[in-house]
Amino acid sequence: MSLDISTSSSTAGEIAAARQADVVAFLHRAPFALDAFKLGFLPGFREDCSYQQTQFQHLDIPVGMLDNDFRNPDLDRYVSRFFEHEPRVGVIGDAYEPDDVDEYVAAAREIQASYPDAELVIVPKCREVIHTVPDDLILGYSRGYADRLAHEFSEPTDWRGQRVHILGGSPPKQLDVIQQLTRPTLTDDPPADIVGLDWNGLHRGAQFGEFWSADGWDDSGRDADHVTVRKTVRHSLGRIREFWQNHGVWPESTPQEDGPELTYRGPSLSDFGSAACTECEENVWTTECGPYVAEYGTGEICGYCSYDCYFSHRHRNNLEEIAGEQSVYVPPM
Repeated sequence: MSLDISTSSSTAGEIAAARQADVVAFLHRAPFALDAFKLGFLPGFREDCSYQQTQFQHLDIPVGMLDNDFRNPDLDRYVSRFFEHEPRVGVIGDAYEPDDVDEYVAAAREIQASYPDAELVIVPKCREVIHTVPDDLILGYSRGYADRLAHEFSEPTDWRGQRVHILGGSPPKQLDVIQQLTRPTLTDDPPADIVGLDWNGLHRGAQFGEFWSADGWDDSGRDADHVTVRKTVRHSLGRIREFWQNHGVWPESTPQEDGPELTYRGPSLSDFGSAACTECEENVWTTECGPYVAEYGTGEICGYCSYDCYFSHRHRNNLEEIAGEQSVYVPPM
């Protein structure tokens, strides 16, 4: 005889609601943060960083999430940064002992006095802190590369009934945490409310031509000359969004409601109307190397006799090929 433990429809609905996040954040510099914002992610950065957008013209990205500099924490400095950037989500700091909580709560109250709708996060670094943080604040569940990860000093039951933001870790690792903190238990523990999550590990793989997928890192972009690091990161972001949508975690509403469909497909040779290479004016159809076509945000489509000619032209003119989007001008260093 098998034992079949099922949940009622109301319990299933409660779990589904608990698993759906309010925000999925991506903390990085421009232009990666801009692409994430367009896809519906909440953009942001760590307090000691910025979007580094001064090199771009007419680029304004809202600061949705502000993380703290956990390696060099300074609470007064963080509060000052919060008032400067006015984010929606703020990770105030890491509390290693229960005695640390009071100063973080005081900082949270100072922020809430001016920004009552801000979502403020305190990150427990020991088990006792989990039960010391006031209920109206969010607990940060460390899953990335922090010095103390949440599963190292706590059990899933410690986080039940709490509002939780998962800090770091790849989507499969974060999904495992979500399932641990929300699935039914024999003792009817309430699920944790997964308020948000973030992970910023895409750029490292993109530097090697790899994009993230639900089946692991995919290196099929390595041999595609037209796949830039930016495009690879953008493709990974699209895969992550799809992953969370499939698991019911993606927010019901996002900063950008309808993100674009992402592919590696650029303009085709038929889009190019002239036989002359834009760079060297050779006939693109008679050279030994295969032609390369690039589309710029100005609407111009340029054909080159080879990828080398394309790259030389782009480098000399400080351009990046961005199919279907506004071109980004990068001034010389």
